[in-house]
Amino acid sequence: MIKVSKDKEIRNRLLAIDILRELKNSYTYKEMSEIFGIQETLICRYVNGNTVPSDVQSMEIISKVKNKEFLLKFFRNKIKVLEDGYIDSSQLLLYPNLLKLLLELYLTKLMQKDAVDKIFSIATNGVPFATIASLILDKPLLIAKKHKDSINLEYYEESLKETDSVVNNIYLRKDLIKKNDRILIVDDVIKSGKTISSSIKLLQKAGARVVGILVLVGNLDNIKYLKDESIQVIFNI
Repeated sequence: MIKVSKDKEIRNRLLAIDILRELKNSYTYKEMSEIFGIQETLICRYVNGNTVPSDVQSMEIISKVKNKEFLLKFFRNKIKVLEDGYIDSSQLLLYPNLLKLLLELYLTKLMQKDAVDKIFSIATNGVPFATIASLILDKPLLIAKKHKDSINLEYYEESLKETDSVVNNIYLRKDLIKKNDRILIVDDVIKSGKTISSSIKLLQKAGARVVGILVLVGNLDNIKYLKDESIQVIFNI
């Protein structure tokens, strides 16, 4: 049997409780009892903080939800496509522990921890997801912005065509990135690929190298501005 350190054991037990609390927002105690094979009354006590699951039971709870099929099904129902075409992924952020488990599965598959130096995102809705990825891989987070914070700082700059009539610029501070940095781009949604294409050009100006692209939601068939890049889309809708 693999021995688990005391602090790791405590973290697992607390994580199991957090997972149950997040699931309680979507499932009844009866449904959760069927998922985990645990009595409803006991799950209720865990959720309410009256008692803490054992180390063994905590690991069983974590292992049952740390399942690609379960997590994809759970989160797919949280993504909304509105009538105007806007893809709303904001509800995913209401389940941070479950989301972290999902991203861990894809990041482990996408690359080894030592194969990336920094995580990159633009200051939009993708930042929370990039932040979670940064914490999972224990790597610095770079955020490009659509404005300069100070005239006393130096920036790399690239244009971003928002619409046919609107073109903005994105900026990345020069002191935060180094030549040959290996970059993982993380974003929440990809449509045509314009934003990520501009991000790649911006990073190339800094002499960095994009080694991966992870996007939460998108449709690979609609991407027009990216050709050779390998993109991992978790929810292809």
